[in-house]
Amino acid sequence: MKAPGRIAFLPLDARPVTRDAFLALAGLTGWDVATPPAALLGARRRRADVDALWRWVDTEGEDADILIASAEVLIYGGLVPSRIGHEPLDRCLALAGRFGEARRRAPHRRLLLAASNLRLPAAPDASEEPEYWVEFGPRIFAYSYHSDRFGQTGDPSSQAQAAAAQAAVPKTVMADVLARRARNLTVLLSLVDQAARGTLDGLLVGQDDAAEFGLTRRDLRTVDAAIAEQGAGARAWVTYGTDELAVRLLARAWLEQSGRTPAVRVAYAYPENQEAIPRYEGQALDRTVTSHIVTAGARRVGRGEELILCVHNFPGAQEEAPHQAPYDPRSLDPFFDALQAAVAGGSTLAIADVRYSNGADRIFVRRLLELPGASRMAAYGGWNTASNTLGMALAQSLLPSGPAGQAFTIGRFLDDWAYQAGVRQQLAAEILPRYPGAAPERLGPALEPCAEAARAWLERDDVPPLSRCFGRRIQVTRVAFPWERLFEAGIEVEVT
Repeated sequence: MKAPGRIAFLPLDARPVTRDAFLALAGLTGWDVATPPAALLGARRRRADVDALWRWVDTEGEDADILIASAEVLIYGGLVPSRIGHEPLDRCLALAGRFGEARRRAPHRRLLLAASNLRLPAAPDASEEPEYWVEFGPRIFAYSYHSDRFGQTGDPSSQAQAAAAQAAVPKTVMADVLARRARNLTVLLSLVDQAARGTLDGLLVGQDDAAEFGLTRRDLRTVDAAIAEQGAGARAWVTYGTDELAVRLLARAWLEQSGRTPAVRVAYAYPENQEAIPRYEGQALDRTVTSHIVTAGARRVGRGEELILCVHNFPGAQEEAPHQAPYDPRSLDPFFDALQAAVAGGSTLAIADVRYSNGADRIFVRRLLELPGASRMAAYGGWNTASNTLGMALAQSLLPSGPAGQAFTIGRFLDDWAYQAGVRQQLAAEILPRYPGAAPERLGPALEPCAEAARAWLERDDVPPLSRCFGRRIQVTRVAFPWERLFEAGIEVEVT
């Protein structure tokens, strides 16, 4: 296999899960990876320096063999700026058109692009949305959900609920919501057109914070139809997830360069519930699993697999990890029997822990770490949405492994299981109340105390079982909060 000499990578933003995770996984390939300085990427609501990033694409990134980039960072200045910014459509389309210029400047370079359909969350939270979301977010969501549900089902109760919700939102606010969606959709359709014409070698359009019905689903149907109408299905795909899209493109690039399409078999903890829809997503879990496998460059099989994707799914409705309650661990016996048999047989396993959203299943992980041979798993994930977890774990398992890959897996356990499903809630309960003005969404004076407490607790409570499982020395050297809130942490780990 002839590996490309260089990858140029422009992440969605500077968060550890969108930037550092990609760089760590790209390091497994042996490829040379160039990426702009993190300082150019902005922070949360502060947009990236878009012009500087395009200069980087045209200079430092020009001699790369593959460009993997986020559309949001190069058009809007990042994920959150794509939701709150006021850039006119003409400027956005002009920036989207620069991918054609990048193709002409470096025709040898493969262009793989991740893009996101604009989300529409239900919570009254404006930390990543326009300010009016605090007051009107739930009503905007209700209008979105029921207007689309009425359109799809004809249910008159949804028609009435959509009308009531719309009447409760100021016309100027609703006009802004719809204008932002129209701008985003127009940009996505322009990218589909570029994929159809061969300007883009790959376009992965994702979706986060959606529901079974809604304006998000309507727009995704429009994008899907455009892909079909323009015959772009070999180069453009609609999927779920956002933060992990780039690592899926990395896996796809690696497999294409290797000339491989690995066979993946899926095993569920609760196969009878594989059609359930996870929180924050709009389609059945099993359909999402298949989408992730295909868009990462592999194929799903019923037997003759090279990899088993073990999905620890939910038995009823998916719940939030911070709210998980004790349950009888014996309900997992059949799943662990299958895991043990696969490990004993030498199969390659990837573990996607999606029983809960926004964190791992504590009961499941404790038992997993005691499973003989568990250290040989190719990947583990249990963070944020089901799609984020599936995409990250699957991408890692399709890339070369070795000690560095195992160190990445250990890092995911510390983040997804130890921090997200435990330490994060402990910080909110024990540290934040000591500092007036501190809150989970804005740490303020509690920033450093939370960082130090998190590091100490991870070392004390969570490193020992990981060290026993993997047989390696693990040290948490630093914990940081890149967006100065508890929701995401940067956990630096030394594994020897």
